[in-house]
This record gives sequence, C-alpha cells and structure tokens, in this order.
Amino acid sequence: MDKKILVVYGSKKGSTAEIAEKIGDTLRRKGSSVDVMDAGTVHDLTPYEKIIIGSSVYMGLWHKNVTRFMKKNIESLEKLPVWLFISGPTGPGNPIEQLDGRLYLDSLRPVIEKIHARNITCFGGKMDPKMLSPFEKWVMKRVDAPEGDFRNWKDIKIWAESICGES
Repeated sequence: MDKKILVVYGSKKGSTAEIAEKIGDTLRRKGSSVDVMDAGTVHDLTPYEKIIIGSSVYMGLWHKNVTRFMKKNIESLEKLPVWLFISGPTGPGNPIEQLDGRLYLDSLRPVIEKIHARNITCFGGKMDPKMLSPFEKWVMKRVDAPEGDFRNWKDIKIWAESICGES
C-alpha cells in the first residue's frame, strides 16, 4: 500500500482548517496522496510517510487538539518527517515578525525539539468579528487586532510545494 501525507490541524474558527485544505489540494496537484484531518480525529499514523501539522494560535496558545495530538504521538512523529505551521496573526506584513519570531511557547519546546520538525512557519490569520464571542470581541478590541483575512494563499501554496520534494 502506498504511503500518504497527512495534513492534521486544529482550528478554532475554520481559518486554519481552510489553510490545511489548501495545503492538501496543493500536494494532490503535485501527485501526492493526502488526507486532511482534524487533530482530534486522528488515531493511526501508520499509513503516512510525511506529517504536516497546523495549529491556530489565539493569544499565544496553540489549539489544544494539536498539542494533545503531538504529545500523544511523539514517538511516531520523531520517526517521520514533520512540518509545522501556525496561523493567527492579523494585520499586514510578515506574520512571523508580528510574533517577534516566537512561533511556540516554551512549554512546547521539548515536543517540537524531539520531533525535529523540518520546517516551522506562520501564516497570517483571519479575524471576522461575526465569528467571535462577546468576550473574544472585547479581547480583540483591547489588543487592537486588525479585522480581515490576512492569509497569503500564494505563500501557503509555495510552502506546500516545497514539501513535495523533501523526504
């Protein structure tokens, strides 16, 4: 049986799920067999030869399903090529610079170091006030978070394509 690529994600409002689907579509167009799944639904990594993990980031925190997935599967992940992406910052410009280069909290460092991710990147996020709870609206206003869709689909496609040639 041919091995596949797994794109696994945690998404709070759907924006990161859309990025994961775009990555999956890009890899399929390049000839790969790809499954795109919510991190809370993945139970078996044996069919996969590459793993791409994506997480939404809210107030500096990765999605809980992603952190659980990584910790639960750490032994398998350290034996596979893994790529990581996060999505969350809103506003124009480079999302990695918006995070001051802090792509993950120190509490995730041991897990990320153990799995030896080939690449970790950050894509801009999307903030639609209609999707937010009253508390989230209050927080976003307080931190002056820009509204809008700041995902750069070209950069997402280029990043996904770069994974095709790597083993």
